[in-house]
Amino acid sequence: MLIASFVIGQGSIFLAQTWLIHRGALDLLAAFATHFSFAILTLGIVDFGAPVVAARRISLAEDGARVEVARRCYWQASTVRLGIALVLSLAAISYAWLGGDGFSRAYIPAAVPALLISAFNATGVFDGLGISGISGLTGMLAHIASAIALVAAGANLADAGVVLGSALSLGYAIAVGAQLAVLWRLGCSMRVAPVTVAACGTFAREGLGVLLACLPGQLSFRFQIVVCAAVLGQAGVGLFVYGRQIAAAASQVLEFVRRAHFPAMVRVLRPGGVTPRLVFEAQRLASLLAIVLALGLMLAGGACFLLLGGAFAQAGLVVALFSFGVLTGALTQTLAQAAQGLGRFRVVAAAAVLAMLVGFAASAGLGALFGLGGLAVAEVLTHVVGALVIRPSLFRRAEGRKTVRVSA
Repeated sequence: MLIASFVIGQGSIFLAQTWLIHRGALDLLAAFATHFSFAILTLGIVDFGAPVVAARRISLAEDGARVEVARRCYWQASTVRLGIALVLSLAAISYAWLGGDGFSRAYIPAAVPALLISAFNATGVFDGLGISGISGLTGMLAHIASAIALVAAGANLADAGVVLGSALSLGYAIAVGAQLAVLWRLGCSMRVAPVTVAACGTFAREGLGVLLACLPGQLSFRFQIVVCAAVLGQAGVGLFVYGRQIAAAASQVLEFVRRAHFPAMVRVLRPGGVTPRLVFEAQRLASLLAIVLALGLMLAGGACFLLLGGAFAQAGLVVALFSFGVLTGALTQTLAQAAQGLGRFRVVAAAAVLAMLVGFAASAGLGALFGLGGLAVAEVLTHVVGALVIRPSLFRRAEGRKTVRVSA
């Protein structure tokens, strides 16, 4: 259900953007793609790693205590996220009025309510209870609302910004309301539970570790947009994001598969007894899908580049170039998911930050020299660095014990 929901939500955005390319509205495509991308990034920061932390705690709780643990985690997460949302909202509005263009001054204030509303989402609760599909169904609503608004928006960028920003906020309002209604219907209502500063602080520290593990990858993608704008111009940005999001969608599908298997994996892994075989068997479906999706995107993107013309051919080239990154990214995320399952959030965060720094340097250098091809190579380098940093923390003890047994 997670994958189907994502395909519908992301697919609606893709179809709407395809319509803009057909119309030749590349200015609106570039403005929306850039702002929507950074809006999703900001919403991810507001989430502050809460879904992983909450899912892990709920998965490890005794059966009879899971609902109470879920309720406690939800309100700790919501308290932390609301504070972050308020700070980011003020920063976003300040940027819109002090440094933004006409589209920014229209889109950002209309989209800010989405940040505040998303602080109360219950994605981590659904993941921990093993019903992640519900969060997928509700999560697609914001994408569908934005896609409808994108098709309906007129040529005036300022007016389009208001419509598109409002659509994002409306989508999140409906999504969060639907999540809480479903939990109430299932007998797991998120009635207010008391929280303490100490408990919220502990939750925030764990969430920060998760956020630092995934945020660098998101920042690297946005940095690629900046490099692309400098090298190819605004029209190039629109086509880059259009094609790049197809490869990103494949990676997101793999992430949904890993999310669905995360609670079971947490119960299987034990410190000191983790082996590569155990890790990849726990995430076998995601690993096999990564191979299939990477090959499929490479062939499909290459065919579009060779057989089509104009903007669609260029978008196909982007898909083909970044298809290999789907495979290398899946390898890194498989290791990262296992490390997070063991609670080693700092290791994953350190790996992600180091990979991001390498990615920034590689994207700037290779992107300036080789354009889109350089950006694709830079992405693969970030994945390799991340995997090399995480691997020792997972397998060193298990491999060491194996060596001792053999020598004995």
